[in-house]
Amino acid sequence: MEASFLCTRFQDVVPGVHSLHLEQYQPGQAEQATRVHSSHPETKPSYQEDQGLFPAWKARLKFPKLDTLEMNTGFIKDPHIQFVMENPIITHLLLKNFQPNCSPAFWDALLGFHNLRTLCIPSMEITKWSTDKFWQLCTRLERLDISAEHRQTLGPIRTEQKFLGIKHFGMKEKAFCNTSTVPFYILFIQRCPGLTSICWYADFNGQTTFFFVSLAMLLKAKTLPYLEHLEVGAREVANKNVALVVQSMPRITTLTLKTSDRACKLDFATHLRPHFTSLRVLVLCQGSLIPSRMVQDILSSCPSLEKLVAPHVDASMVTEGKPWVCVGLKVLNLAIYFDPPSTVSTLQLLVFDQISKLTRLEEWRIKGSSSHPGNIDLRIQYGLGKLSTLRRLRAIISHGTVQRMGDAEVDWILKQWERLEVFKAELNIDETIEEPLRKRMQDHGIGVIRGWV
Repeated sequence: MEASFLCTRFQDVVPGVHSLHLEQYQPGQAEQATRVHSSHPETKPSYQEDQGLFPAWKARLKFPKLDTLEMNTGFIKDPHIQFVMENPIITHLLLKNFQPNCSPAFWDALLGFHNLRTLCIPSMEITKWSTDKFWQLCTRLERLDISAEHRQTLGPIRTEQKFLGIKHFGMKEKAFCNTSTVPFYILFIQRCPGLTSICWYADFNGQTTFFFVSLAMLLKAKTLPYLEHLEVGAREVANKNVALVVQSMPRITTLTLKTSDRACKLDFATHLRPHFTSLRVLVLCQGSLIPSRMVQDILSSCPSLEKLVAPHVDASMVTEGKPWVCVGLKVLNLAIYFDPPSTVSTLQLLVFDQISKLTRLEEWRIKGSSSHPGNIDLRIQYGLGKLSTLRRLRAIISHGTVQRMGDAEVDWILKQWERLEVFKAELNIDETIEEPLRKRMQDHGIGVIRGWV
């Protein structure tokens, strides 16, 4: 019965599917697999199917409009290779959580994908027997995401090979890299003059400095004249290394820096300033120490900013500083501290004057801390009415703040924020008061989740 049902569903959706996600489930979980045929008018048809059972008849299916294929499984087996070969028009191929070995036959199949532009293989190993085919495939790609696990088996790039089409390169360093020799990813980047985006993550200390210094050298040599998106995640991110790269980039539109080091101090606003007019996305590591004045400087100097993630800004800096100019901001993830807490009643009105300018804001993450008890208070007497301009707001997510909202605040929210879909926060610290408030909002289609998230 189940096999017959799956067969019917799978074949029914084949003709119009643009995106296909095949998931590997553990034994006993296959019956819990989610199977979705998207019919949203603004979404291309997609299908998600568990791959616990991948019979031969499925491997022979052809998807005439298949654009994106995502496979999340343990091994590439013959049915997978046949399935790929039956659908050679795929443009975007994402192979996640694969075991680090892949047969030459699979790379032969990929070389037949003349439309392939995106290849994401974050866990796969490329053996020396497949090296030439892999590099040949890369000459046709625009986006490549890999890991560095195969540095010992991946053969060298041929002298004449260049990767002129590559626009994005992403890599995860999962093991210690001996920097006595130049890592293959640096040699690869040198052959990608059209790169606009680099995403680099490392699990080991000591590799980050080498990456930043090498990247800065390539930028200064004008090897990467179009690079404008940079994302780095590492256990340690030194301020001097960030400054070195930032001042070497010709243009920055997206900058993401993530680290787990809570002692990390970042203060590179001076070097970032030439990019203030082009900066659209800035994500600064949550565990780091970033001066409040730097955050305020960004908010008051970056007119194109659409997303900001930063640890905090002092309310006094906001009220005494220049007016915010980032009126196109869509995502704000930021703690605003009032020190001492008694200043909330006076300073928050002025802070809300700045937030009210963010008329395109869709997601507002309000963060708090037990060490800074003075945080945003969403009550009418503290200026909530000033935020009626946030008509596009779809989600409020609060972490670590204490709210004491009542019926008046819920009435205001339901009337003013008509697009609000999610409110992840405590409406009131008193659960007996919050329960009816939460139910009212849920009855209006707003998802309310109590507690810290």
